[in-house]
Amino acid sequence: MAAHYTTKDLYGPGTFVDDDFIGVPSDARRLLRYLAAITPGFTTEEAALNDVEFSGEDLPLIPGPLKSQVFTAVLHAMIGVVAKEISTLKGVETGKIHVDTDKCGLYPATVALVSIDGKGIGDIKTDGTLTKASLDVDKGCVSKNHMYVRSWAIYPTQDPQVWYQLMSNLNAPAFFKAYGIDGEAPVKTREEAYEMIKSTISKYSAAELDIKNMENGFCGQTCFTPQHWRETIMGKRLATHPLIDYTQVKGTSTLPPVPFPQTNDTRPLAGIKVVELARVIAGPAMGAALAALGADVIKVQSPNLPDLQPLSITLTAGKRTYALDLQKTADRKALVDLMAGADVIIQAFRLRSLERKGFGLQDLVEISRQRNKGIVYIDLNTYGPDGYYAERPGFQQIADAASGCSYVCGKAYGFEEGVSVLPALPVADMLAGAVGVVNVLLALRDRAAKGGSYHATSVLTSVDVIQLGETFGLYSSETVKKIQDKFGFKPMTPDLHVEDLLYILGEAWTKHPDILRRDGYMVTFENTVYGKKHTILSPIIRFDNDDVSPRWNHGPVGYCTSKHETWA
Repeated sequence: MAAHYTTKDLYGPGTFVDDDFIGVPSDARRLLRYLAAITPGFTTEEAALNDVEFSGEDLPLIPGPLKSQVFTAVLHAMIGVVAKEISTLKGVETGKIHVDTDKCGLYPATVALVSIDGKGIGDIKTDGTLTKASLDVDKGCVSKNHMYVRSWAIYPTQDPQVWYQLMSNLNAPAFFKAYGIDGEAPVKTREEAYEMIKSTISKYSAAELDIKNMENGFCGQTCFTPQHWRETIMGKRLATHPLIDYTQVKGTSTLPPVPFPQTNDTRPLAGIKVVELARVIAGPAMGAALAALGADVIKVQSPNLPDLQPLSITLTAGKRTYALDLQKTADRKALVDLMAGADVIIQAFRLRSLERKGFGLQDLVEISRQRNKGIVYIDLNTYGPDGYYAERPGFQQIADAASGCSYVCGKAYGFEEGVSVLPALPVADMLAGAVGVVNVLLALRDRAAKGGSYHATSVLTSVDVIQLGETFGLYSSETVKKIQDKFGFKPMTPDLHVEDLLYILGEAWTKHPDILRRDGYMVTFENTVYGKKHTILSPIIRFDNDDVSPRWNHGPVGYCTSKHETWA
């Protein structure tokens, strides 16, 4: 294994930059052993870890200093290792686990890697494809106009060298009203919208913005340095929890073991039932991965809450999607019935928000007692399972700001002190989903062996923080330049939304067509609700035994379109 040494503070306080470049596959092998060693319940047996074969080019595909591509490869290797353990319990041989690290560079961009009848994501969003295929839950919550788009951006504050990640949640009108900004201003460009919003936001200190956002229930986060985050009380509290964090719920050890179902489908999770209660990316990405592993996943949405409609064309593959309004008695009963038959619950709303509606952890633990069968309940959120930030709302961008990832990206791109820029892809979202999959697999494995119910957490900020640690290391400015020179990415700046960054990377990758057209990278479905030819990024891991490899039984489905029914 290659030695790993770093130099401290090259990208600002609390950063660790690699002294020597390590190619992506070699770094993945190194960090797999590190994560295996620090993950409770995960194997450290060399034979099991050696079952993983990493292959790919040394230079990453993703711009910037973060090792997101390596991290993607490692988490999928961990998914493969536990999936193999489960397959062994079922009497199914998988053979070796193969992880293509080049394809892992595309994984965080999953939501944009789509083609429907020859149209890319840009055309799909504007030609009516989305609203024809499903219930319109987008409601213009982000993309209604230029002002709405730039209500999700990083802005300078009154404090010198301190920038702030602003987000209007999914309720831009309320946000603009609170700040006295005209959200319907007739601006002609996104740049003009950014300058208009900046003229107001820059009058506040970061602390004042935090208070105003908390008072109104909005998202928002000072762009900390990595050292600043680690020194906060919340940072210290989150650091007490492992990245992959699952435990048997106290008082449930008497529930009997639950063997994995024996079905004609030999995928690891065939016959496992999952209820997904989540919006935007992280939770749905987790559900999509579980569906590829064979689980029957039902995504439950409120028809009254906004979501990002374009995500339905990638993250609903293999699922059913139900519309349930919990203010209606019949719909509440339908959700109770679904949960009573489920093996896994994915909960990605604000911590304890579902608890207040009667669908929290203890509610589901009681259901599991009544049926004498344990359940796996996973909370996915921004700041962690406890601590004074725990119930604050947040998205990937908030985690990027809190952890120091945005600050570090600004530094690596050569901006002045404090200027922060989002990581190039929604890494925290997609990898929090992958962390959640590892949690679920470990918990289901233990349920089969020991019985009981299990609680797990997956935290966006934890996913970011570990990438900034000394063991991971950051790419040097020389490596960042090599990546930039190869792909020619357009400039990434504080004003850009995730959508803008996805387009920048997509445009650059398209100039290297071999990347996107490699055999097995994409999967095409015939006649989805969106079109006749629907192509998305295929699952990452592959086993020697292809029958066990992840795959979706059907292509993406529209939001809130499946008929309400009980489990088959």
